[in-house]
Amino acid sequence: MTNSCDHDLHSTVFQPERTLNSTAPADPAASPAGVATTTKSSFQDLFAFTQARHVPLLTASISTAALVAAGRTTYAILLGRIFDVVARFGAGVVQPADLLAQIAGWAVWMCVLGVGMWAVSTVNIAAWVVAGELRARTARSEVFSRLLMGREVGWFEAREEEVSGLTVGVATHIRELQTATSQTLGFLVCDVLLFGSCIIVAFVYSYRLTLVMLATCIPSALILWAISRFLDPAIEAQKKELAQAAKHVTAAVTAIDLVKVYNGVDQEAWNFTSAIQRSSKYYSRQALCNCGQMGYVKLWIVMLFVLGFSFAVLQVDRGELTPGDALTTFYAALNAFQSIEKLGPQWLELAKGMAAGQSLRRLLDESHNDPVKHSDGWLKPSKCLGNIEMTDVSFAYPSNPTRAVIRPSHLRFEPGRLTFVVGRSGSGKSTLGSLLVRFYKPHTGQITIDDRPIISLDVDWLRQNVTLIQQSSSVFSDSFFQNVAFGALDPYNVPLNTVQDACNMALLQSTIASLPSGMDTTIGPGGYGLSGGQTQRLALARSKIRDPPVLILDEVTSGLDPVSRNLIMEGIRIWRKGKTTIIITHEVDDIEDDEYVYVLVDGAVAQKGLKREVASDDGGLFASFVVSAENISSSSSSTDSEADCDSDSSDDGPFQEAHYGRFLRGALVTSRRMSVGLLRRISLRARQSVVESQLHESLFKRRSAKTTSHKPTGSLMTRNTATDRSSIDNVSARSSVQVIMQRGLSVQRSRVLHARQVLQTNLDTERPASLDSLDRFFLGNLAKRKNRQNPPTGTRRTSLTAVLKTVWPTLDKTGKVQLILGIVLCLVVAGSKPVFSVFFANLIQQLWIVGGQERSVSRWAGLLAGIAVIDASATFFGYFLMEQVAQKWANTLRAEAIKRILSQPRSWFGKASHSPARITQCLDGNAEEMRKLLGMFVPIILIITTMMLASLIWALIILWDLTLVTLAGLPVAMAAARANSLVSDKWEGVCDEAAASTNTIFSETFANIKAVRALTLERYFTDKHSRSASATYLLGVKRAGYIGLFYGLHQSIVYFLTSLVFFYGAKVLSEGSTSATDAVKVINLLLFSLGTSVAMLSNVPQIAAAKATAVQMLYYANLSYTASHEAQGEKRLSTPLPVRMMNLQFAYPGTPQTQVLRNMNLKIDAGTFTAIVGASGCGKSTIVSLLLQLYDPPPSRPPTSAAHRTKIEAPISPILEVPSTSQFQQFPLPSVTTTHPLTFASIPSSHVHTPSLRSQIAYVPQTPFLFPATVRENLTYGLHATSPLRDEANIVLAAHQAGIHAFVASLPQGYDTPIGGGGGNGGVAAVSGGQAQRLCIARALARRPRLLVLDEPTSALDAEAAAGVRNVVQGLVADGRKQKGKEPDMHHGDGKGVQEAEGMAVVVVTHSREMMKVADRVVMVENGVVVEQGPYEELIARGGRFKALIEGGVWTGDGNLVEGEGERRKKRIRAKDVERSREEALRRLEGM
Repeated sequence: MTNSCDHDLHSTVFQPERTLNSTAPADPAASPAGVATTTKSSFQDLFAFTQARHVPLLTASISTAALVAAGRTTYAILLGRIFDVVARFGAGVVQPADLLAQIAGWAVWMCVLGVGMWAVSTVNIAAWVVAGELRARTARSEVFSRLLMGREVGWFEAREEEVSGLTVGVATHIRELQTATSQTLGFLVCDVLLFGSCIIVAFVYSYRLTLVMLATCIPSALILWAISRFLDPAIEAQKKELAQAAKHVTAAVTAIDLVKVYNGVDQEAWNFTSAIQRSSKYYSRQALCNCGQMGYVKLWIVMLFVLGFSFAVLQVDRGELTPGDALTTFYAALNAFQSIEKLGPQWLELAKGMAAGQSLRRLLDESHNDPVKHSDGWLKPSKCLGNIEMTDVSFAYPSNPTRAVIRPSHLRFEPGRLTFVVGRSGSGKSTLGSLLVRFYKPHTGQITIDDRPIISLDVDWLRQNVTLIQQSSSVFSDSFFQNVAFGALDPYNVPLNTVQDACNMALLQSTIASLPSGMDTTIGPGGYGLSGGQTQRLALARSKIRDPPVLILDEVTSGLDPVSRNLIMEGIRIWRKGKTTIIITHEVDDIEDDEYVYVLVDGAVAQKGLKREVASDDGGLFASFVVSAENISSSSSSTDSEADCDSDSSDDGPFQEAHYGRFLRGALVTSRRMSVGLLRRISLRARQSVVESQLHESLFKRRSAKTTSHKPTGSLMTRNTATDRSSIDNVSARSSVQVIMQRGLSVQRSRVLHARQVLQTNLDTERPASLDSLDRFFLGNLAKRKNRQNPPTGTRRTSLTAVLKTVWPTLDKTGKVQLILGIVLCLVVAGSKPVFSVFFANLIQQLWIVGGQERSVSRWAGLLAGIAVIDASATFFGYFLMEQVAQKWANTLRAEAIKRILSQPRSWFGKASHSPARITQCLDGNAEEMRKLLGMFVPIILIITTMMLASLIWALIILWDLTLVTLAGLPVAMAAARANSLVSDKWEGVCDEAAASTNTIFSETFANIKAVRALTLERYFTDKHSRSASATYLLGVKRAGYIGLFYGLHQSIVYFLTSLVFFYGAKVLSEGSTSATDAVKVINLLLFSLGTSVAMLSNVPQIAAAKATAVQMLYYANLSYTASHEAQGEKRLSTPLPVRMMNLQFAYPGTPQTQVLRNMNLKIDAGTFTAIVGASGCGKSTIVSLLLQLYDPPPSRPPTSAAHRTKIEAPISPILEVPSTSQFQQFPLPSVTTTHPLTFASIPSSHVHTPSLRSQIAYVPQTPFLFPATVRENLTYGLHATSPLRDEANIVLAAHQAGIHAFVASLPQGYDTPIGGGGGNGGVAAVSGGQAQRLCIARALARRPRLLVLDEPTSALDAEAAAGVRNVVQGLVADGRKQKGKEPDMHHGDGKGVQEAEGMAVVVVTHSREMMKVADRVVMVENGVVVEQGPYEELIARGGRFKALIEGGVWTGDGNLVEGEGERRKKRIRAKDVERSREEALRRLEGM
């Protein structure tokens, strides 16, 4: 059968011409090769992580399972004995008085057995749950440590599913293994032992009857084995497709800005939905196999009734067997075979667990072939001098082995020397650093350190002495203090003053002052957001703490403004004097004339020598770099990664950084060592009356009030409070601390609290009049609107009814028909049980028919055979249809969830509970788990309810008084079942949350594997993960105790009810008010119904887990489409230009009290090239976010008058642009446009249809991101399938313009080569940071936008490539002007000479002076307002703030500019006294 929901799901989302999975195999499970390469999992895979220390617990679990099996065997014997008494009573052998006495005795023993079974079942289930938790903990720890310690970086990068898919897959496998090895394995062991014990009992009473029944085992086993052969390939194929789906979800959530700007929501939904649809095909095969096994087992068991009892009657008739022995033998054998029947619903879980154990073990076993294990060195020299030599080294990435990244060359890095490595993007610079720390193994040649081959050195020793700081620095989810302390060899024990000194050196004082809790503030995913520049400074602080003999810095200043970069470079020169330092850069301006340089071209050394020597070669590449940068006095291309983050905290933290760079050159030169007092959060209140002495007092009290030890991760760190006091007391009158405080106070006052005015929209008017049924159902049944943004937790419970009510609205017509048929067939299964009980009672009656009476064995046996066929067929088709419906339900919710997730506001993704790892885990593993609700639980409930109802009605008709007595015990049984369900539900949620936290640590560690390896943090993260895994395990142990108690109670109820039924039945029989046949019919009806119900409800723990995961899925599927401003506007524009900001004020939704933009006035006209500049944290990236409609500003308010400004705040003179009347005549909305702070083409942003607006906008982000797709699919990302922009000519043109065509052409499959995975190195083809940046630029150019927004587009490019990008941008703007036939007035700052309706507008956020020069207009932003704007040369001539920013001088606030040190250095007029003052200041800065 095919999955009929494919068409309906695909029709709900956008269908691009190509999907990102276009290279995926169509049917790996069906192909012979795929099957041949898949090793069939076995039962021993369940014990893949069982260790010797687990044996006692495993022994205890098996022992208690044996006791449970013994109890159930005893139950069968007791049933046989009781029925023997009834049979002898029916035959007239036992008198009524003796009947009651004998059955009463057996009933007492049944009650005793029930008490014992409660105790034993409690211990048994608890033991198995603990065993499952223990295996899960062992698997987590072993997989974590083995992957962390036994894999090269290249192994992670070469994986098809990438690191994100790997981590999600591991978490899913561990969950499946845990499920299979806890209750499920316990049931299996108990049932196997029960089978064996019952067969022994049956042999004891009648070996002939037992052998007859066992004879059916061989053909049945062969049939079941044949069916199961198709299970493993389907499971493996499904896992591969789910890994692809997880990869797409992770990429989409990680790059949510790009997904939104490029209108990629539908495409991402299509990619994900396509993958899960392919996985659904394989799950259908699994369900087919499982349901086939269930149906056959049921047919087999019922036919055993017919065959076994027919033979038993024959033996009794011949006198070879007494009725009592026959019944005991039969019930023992029946109990044995029913134990096999109960494995049917569990077998798929066992199969998945075996496959999961095999996958995890196979993942670990790859270490035998891993080069790390066989090439690990052993030498640990006592000292590292830092003499590095690379001789004839070559290297190619495994993804493209034919393209050499490093070609045979000779490089030597002498000890104690600062050496620079430069070259074009993709020339192999970064790869050199990776080879030196052994991230990869070179193919040829040799690398030596102090004349020792690097291969012979211990890896830990190597990385402790050779530290690599990469361009993309990692921030871990921990405190700021601990993130810096990670640089130490022992991150557990780092003194506070050590961290303070490192932060001083990295200019992180203002960053720390801006943090809510100082250095105790949690940063990283889910915490306070740091910008890219702040992250790079943090990485530098780590390297300062490590202070290794060899330090490799890979573009670590690209995220800094020119002034800060110059300070950092000078600090590095002083700090690293006498130690080997390798700086990889494309900024030739940072190199001194007497410093050594290697120039790489295509992975080989093209030039080497001192800078002045290499630069003198006019024909060399380095000379061209110098020529490209010769007009740049500070830096021609640096990154504003420090620009405000797009997170809620983005512009608050980084704001003061640039101020440090400017005043350190002046104020710090005359000050003493910078006080470490600012390294705790200073409470700067905006009060005019606060004087600096009070700030000093407050600062000291704040720090002294804290404990004297710092413990970020459980270790003590000493604080020298007395030293801090003395350092504060000894600060001079105009120390840097005072300057910092004054500027901090100014910042705090400039960002005054304000009441954010949020536009409240009426959902009844904004939403379409007709909602789809799924939306209506969500609104009416799942959650209150006010709680929609709160994710489910372990303590929040949603009713199962509310969850199941979402099934019907998600189904198409075919699905609804399948659901109805499935329910009908489940009712048939339920009805067959009471019919079987009555027929079987009549068959039992044949045992006490005395001579002379005619037996009708064949008649009742034939009827039972007919019931067997009907029951087996209904079981197969009913369960299969319900599994199909469950799959459609899960897939529809997945498709709905991914679309709703990606439609949420940008701020929604900043929460820790909405991290990519958690979303991916929910859409992948949780969705697979939630199917059990519909595929397993609903059939169970239908069957139990219908069966109990039919049995009770039938029993009431036959013998009402006995039935009523039995009903008296049902409330107790129902209460026990309910208690069992509630306890399981609660603890499943708690344990799921704990497991999710552990999985988050797992994901974070391997997502930043290079940083972990480079800083030798393996032990730290192993300990952290181990602590989390242990905490999860301890919760699991508590869970085991609670659910074991209630599970045991639930399972023991049947024994007490059985004794009650038999005792009262004997009483009725002894009184002569009914016949033995009728009594047996009622007893069979009640006992078979109760027994079946209890057995089926043993799956409650699994159902509780499925419900917990379903609630999480429904939370995402219940998110509102209208929660974001993106869904509000309806006005479609032919052009977004002009863009106008008028008195715009903005604060991020997460921090509404922190105002980022204040009275921002800006206009972007068509045909203009605008460069937005400013110090880090001034609001530049926030402007970009608003231009891209990632946020919607609140209504404007009147600008703050000068009278309300603080005295310390610098005067602000915003340049207001008053719109002309003609500009508003095209769109007659004067009442709105005059009040709304942001308009596109004179239309308020809240009225604009966001998707159509973004179709005319392109964006190049600061950090390049490539989606897991081919080059072609990346360049055409977001374009409609019918768009002419998808043509080959346009794609190639964009690649040529971005300077990336030659590289793409060199790839194995050209434009069809798979790349991507979050930065360029995770895909099939590895690309450098610069190549990834150029691909992002080509992606933007391929859209041929009206508005092109670039955020530091040349930060990762060399000077030559950056010049090419500038020329392309200039050409695009010039082409737009030619279309109008009118050139703009280049000297008119507001660009009024340009017609708004024509041409392209370019907005670039930059620190590059050359980029500013080619722009029509430079807009300088400070404190959230425009303070200067105009052409570059005009602003320089003014000598104002812009010149101070560019030249690195100190703006004094009175209009005077003090020339910066960077300018004097470039002019080569450094006076010796100035040099000494600067070095002294930098020494103080770094704590020397």
